Amino acid sequence: MSEQSVTYMDLRFHTPAEQKRKRRPKHTRDTEFSEQEVTYSHLKFHIPSEQQKQQTSTSAESTDYPTPTSSWLVTVILGLLCMALLVTAGVLGAKFLQLSHRVRRQNEELIEKQAILGNFTQLQETLKNCTNQRDDLQAQKANFSKVVSRKGEKCSLCSEGWIEHGGKCYHFSEERRTWKKSQEYCSSHNSRLLVIKNKEELDFINRLVCFHWIGLSRGGAATAMKWEDGTAHSTDLFQVKKETPGESCVALNAEGGAIRKCAEEFRYICEKKPS
Repeated sequence: MSEQSVTYMDLRFHTPAEQKRKRRPKHTRDTEFSEQEVTYSHLKFHIPSEQQKQQTSTSAESTDYPTPTSSWLVTVILGLLCMALLVTAGVLGAKFLQLSHRVRRQNEELIEKQAILGNFTQLQETLKNCTNQRDDLQAQKANFSKVVSRKGEKCSLCSEGWIEHGGKCYHFSEERRTWKKSQEYCSSHNSRLLVIKNKEELDFINRLVCFHWIGLSRGGAATAMKWEDGTAHSTDLFQVKKETPGESCVALNAEGGAIRKCAEEFRYICEKKPS
């Protein structure tokens, strides 16, 4: 309906006067139909041209659909949003990786610190034991000094710096050496590293010892522990703790013998017969 333009005009109907009716012959019944005078006006219908239809269609389409420029702008905005999301995701991923590495490093450092703390606690206990034994050693040394001085008055058979007990002379070193160096030192003084023969001698040594090398070692995993004089070690005297494969030497403390690497440095005990 919108494609046509319609123009409406008024239709006027006119009835003639009575006189004009009388003048008409009666036989003209066929013409009675024209008793009314009708005036027609033109009805104009306007059909738009093809160009106008196309313009109307284009106008309607432009109203219903966005222009190409608008579509391009929307595409660009969506692309920028996608890129922003990707960049944000990348940054968050990098931050997460950094935090993961940091947490892992902190956990590793915490484990190391716990291990160090455990070793430190163990060292503190060892130091405490050695300190107590040192105090005991100093007290025993004072007592033995008195004994040595009294025996000196009776002409002691042991050299200066040696303690006589049970028919032997003992030297408790103050300096630290490896097991081999300790053995060489004792040999240079016509003595040997300590060889314990019985419980009575062990009790005497335990009052003065604090991680001292003694004359007990082995040459390898296939060999047994032997004393300097070649005799086998008897567990009836004391237990040797923490045996390890390979060459090893024994350091003695009040709690018993401890297997240590021969290259470590400890104090040592020499023994010899009175001269």
